[in-house]
Amino acid sequence: MLRNSLEIDKRFLFKSTLYNFLGTALKVAAPVFTIILARIFGKEAFGIFIGMQLWMLTLSRVAVFGLDKGLNWFLPQNNVNNRPLHLGFNESLNRSVIISVIIFAALFMCAIFGLHKYSESLATLSSTELSIYALSIIPWAALHIFGGTAEGIRKPQYRMFITDCSVYAFAPLVSIAFYFASIPYALPAGLLIANVLGCLIYIPLLPFSLKISRNKIPKELLIYSIPRGFSEVVATFLMRVDVWMVLLLLGPGEAGVYAVMVTISNGLRTIRQSYTPILLPVIAGMNKERLNTDLKPVFSYCVNMVTLIQLAIGFFIVLFPEQVLMLAGKDFIVQPETLGILLFAHLFGGFFLLTGAVLNGIGKSLYTLKMDLASLSVAFLVNYFLIPVWGLPGAALSTLAFILLQSIWNNVYLFKLNLRLYSKKVIPYMVWSIFLLAVYILLPNFPLELWQKITFYIVAICGLVATWRIFR
Repeated sequence: MLRNSLEIDKRFLFKSTLYNFLGTALKVAAPVFTIILARIFGKEAFGIFIGMQLWMLTLSRVAVFGLDKGLNWFLPQNNVNNRPLHLGFNESLNRSVIISVIIFAALFMCAIFGLHKYSESLATLSSTELSIYALSIIPWAALHIFGGTAEGIRKPQYRMFITDCSVYAFAPLVSIAFYFASIPYALPAGLLIANVLGCLIYIPLLPFSLKISRNKIPKELLIYSIPRGFSEVVATFLMRVDVWMVLLLLGPGEAGVYAVMVTISNGLRTIRQSYTPILLPVIAGMNKERLNTDLKPVFSYCVNMVTLIQLAIGFFIVLFPEQVLMLAGKDFIVQPETLGILLFAHLFGGFFLLTGAVLNGIGKSLYTLKMDLASLSVAFLVNYFLIPVWGLPGAALSTLAFILLQSIWNNVYLFKLNLRLYSKKVIPYMVWSIFLLAVYILLPNFPLELWQKITFYIVAICGLVATWRIFR
């Protein structure tokens, strides 16, 4: 029986991996469109746009408050516990939308009275622009709930293709179309329309009908979601604090440059993040015996696939950094070593931060909240002291610092719980990661022609494919 369960989980992970490969190809489009957005609108406007986009995303996380992550954990248990399969869905959606409307109303009042103009970085925003940005919170909150529901019913491809790919590609495309059509407020309107379109795509795909529910959110779902909600809000601040502090300390121009680098390097981070909701319900369905026998092969498989995809992207960025940054324009080729630091921070995280899915899968959501709070403190302090001295590399080092902290903390904690995660099959991918680091360090001293870089990249990809075939 346990062996059958492991085979079912492996088939699910393999199918999800195929979706991830396709989703990764599609995810490339969104950062490219976003970088083109920077080229069209300029550093200052783009820097403000990224800052506002991240701020609205954070507030949408406040509105949902972990219920999307809770549904990922709660819905698989409805069938096991003979509960209605849709229990928790409409209750969570209704509460999240209501809270997002309240947040929008508060920001709308701030916009009317021009309170945002007290911030020098946001003084150029009109009240209408801020109101449109704020309105995007409502469909964004619904997108979180829809995505968590899709993951809970083992349809992670919905979130991959709609939330992670389509919505983030629609937003810059709509903004670019509005710009050339001379339609005002192109940047905030693009964000709002993309979120609304994403919701409209989700609705016919989910097996649950949308209803207004006055029922209370199930107690088990609420107890699990509250720590996850705090943790998600903290984690959202954690992932964006460097951009915001660059905006505040160095201005919108530098923030625009840094935002482009973050957008490029986030291609690696999203690979790991897309595996987290795939791995979590699998672990949540394991009893204590299966955790001791099946966790290691399942976890190591996910780590290997994440690292494989990240390495393919990483080699491209390391070999062609100027060409990548040139998509945004010459003005964005500033302190390119920043991109390298961000790249290796997320590559390291791909190896060691999937442990967060294990911890949440075994119900340790309060632990992850404590860890994220400590990490946020570290990131804030590193940003505060290093950005004025080193500029953009200082901001990138803050990302590296909290990823190192989380990686060490998580793995030590799981070791104390007597959970062993890594099999010998991860060693070849670790060697590849070290090799990529060596290429990054040595390449400036041994400059290559463009054709040599292309050849090197093709050989590296062939080597990665061969490694996967041998050690899968």
